[in-house]
Amino acid sequence: MSSNKCDGVSMQGSQRPDQRLWRKRLLPAIGLAALTLLGGCLPGMGWGDDSDRASLTDDRDGAPALNRSYKTNFLSFQSPSTAGPRPVPTLMPDSGPSLFAFSTFEARRPAPSDASLALALSTADAYEPRPVGAAEALRNFYAALTQLNFGKRSGAAKIVHLGGDDIVIDRFAGALREHLTSRFGNAGRGLMLPGLYPVRGVKIDRRGAWALAAAAGTAPGPFGISGVRVTSSSSDAWLRFTSAEVAFDWVEASFMTGPRQGTVSISVDGEAKLVPTRAPNIGQTSIRIMAKAREVTIRPRGDGDVTMLSLTTGTQTPGIVYSNVGVPGATAMTLGKWTRDFVTNDLRKLDPDLVILSFGKKEGFDDDLDMRDYEARLRLTVDRIRSAVPGASLLLIGPPDAARLPVFASSGGAQVCRALNPQEIAGYTRLLARSDERLGRWHAPPRLEAVRSAIRRTAAAHGAFYWDWAKYMGGHCSIHAWTTVKPPLAAPDHLTLTEAGNARSARALFAELMAGFDVYQRVAAAKPVVVPKAAALKSAAPPKRAGRKRQ
Repeated sequence: MSSNKCDGVSMQGSQRPDQRLWRKRLLPAIGLAALTLLGGCLPGMGWGDDSDRASLTDDRDGAPALNRSYKTNFLSFQSPSTAGPRPVPTLMPDSGPSLFAFSTFEARRPAPSDASLALALSTADAYEPRPVGAAEALRNFYAALTQLNFGKRSGAAKIVHLGGDDIVIDRFAGALREHLTSRFGNAGRGLMLPGLYPVRGVKIDRRGAWALAAAAGTAPGPFGISGVRVTSSSSDAWLRFTSAEVAFDWVEASFMTGPRQGTVSISVDGEAKLVPTRAPNIGQTSIRIMAKAREVTIRPRGDGDVTMLSLTTGTQTPGIVYSNVGVPGATAMTLGKWTRDFVTNDLRKLDPDLVILSFGKKEGFDDDLDMRDYEARLRLTVDRIRSAVPGASLLLIGPPDAARLPVFASSGGAQVCRALNPQEIAGYTRLLARSDERLGRWHAPPRLEAVRSAIRRTAAAHGAFYWDWAKYMGGHCSIHAWTTVKPPLAAPDHLTLTEAGNARSARALFAELMAGFDVYQRVAAAKPVVVPKAAALKSAAPPKRAGRKRQ
């Protein structure tokens, strides 16, 4: 005989059919009525305006028009001509600095990852793991900062920051770098993309035709940790990097090798070194030149392609080296297009004490995103970073608040921002397809909060620290308020933070990192010093023996 329990009362399987029918029809109706009554009290379910943010808004007449497809193109690359036969390269003798070293390896065929992905999908946690505090999650990074504080570290404390649109052109990451180097010292610029976007402290010039390939696009690999490569075969083309701050003590350039590659000239403050990059198989070579200088010029010799992956500079002084890699359009899924050998080699050379991942905004605007698959792939990416640099601390940043305004919305909808309620989320695709007026306002897309939750769970599962950027901004629709303050903290597109908005966000993250550092130092200072038993016995004075009394 079967039985059901409800509120502690046992209901036997012999209950009458009319009772079962009553429960089946009436209880869902009661639940729906309760949900409707509570709608105005639960976050994201109200229909009113943002009166609690009135002090931050400035919905005035004559405000600038809102751009619903706001895009910025920082640099347009031309594709060089590849017509005609390629000359056989002539390897040139050394003519550059004597302190010179390079390392080369070939890329192995990537191993199938379907089995790994299936395993990650089957074991993805459905529950919310316990979040990890900064003092615990970042203890290895904090240990490096402690050594810098006490002058016990001869080298640098190194940070690698990977991300998408939010760290392009070095605004958010550049502001965070300045806070860290101001407190702990500047040990060099670190890794840079090969001449793509503006970089704080470095002037980048170029000439000639350079072809761009990016992992965020449709181009096939190989890709190193920068996620991009630039190629030219013209002897008239060049890339130049000039330090606007301190001189560097060494420079390391990374290139692709292969059967179609040629010779590259690397000039450091005018002294050139010719390096061949032609090889039987596709691989990667890294050339490090020890020379105190301010300027590096990369120039193809014209005997084949020169494909540059990244440039890294540093000093021999203690401090912070902050390498940030931000590519427009990149997502956490983009990292799956890395060439594993290239990236493992790059990470081990960079040897970071802290790895920062800040993705999620573009994924959150993908209404067809498979959340289970996304979280599984994100965890795989973090696993690979962990295996490459197991001693590095991890910091995962959730995407900032953002919003969209459907193209069918009236001008009145541009003045209102309100989170989606559960009914709108459930029928979002249908409502959007038929231009339903209920969506005619600024609102965060339905996947954005789910992406934040996936990143937060991934951070907790891997012992990483999670920083909620959107929570700092003020939560749902805070981006709307950020567009209206003076000076504006966000652009009218409700996607892009202004320089002031990035600076404020970086200052907040720095304050939270330093608060965790203070906790780490207090805990470390409170730990008792335990003297090993063997050492204690060795250091103790030998007991005196009673001497025999003389007769």
